[in-house]
Amino acid sequence: MREVIEDAVGATARFIFKVIIWDFVLFQLGRVVMLALTLGRYPTRKDCAQSHGQIQWVGIATLVVLWVAVAAFNNLRR
Repeated sequence: MREVIEDAVGATARFIFKVIIWDFVLFQLGRVVMLALTLGRYPTRKDCAQSHGQIQWVGIATLVVLWVAVAAFNNLRR
């Protein structure tokens, strides 16, 4: 019984991470950043389907850059 519960919790955690965080949040964040940087030219709807992974990596890079900027700003204030 315990193994079944552990499997269910693990599957739920993987679902939350993969679908909600990776596929939705990072994709949308990367898409917004790319649209802002290219002034709305890239990614088009066709490119979104073809460049799904690349757009997600832009989302990750955006989070890292924001995290480093916040850390640097907080260290400057001391």
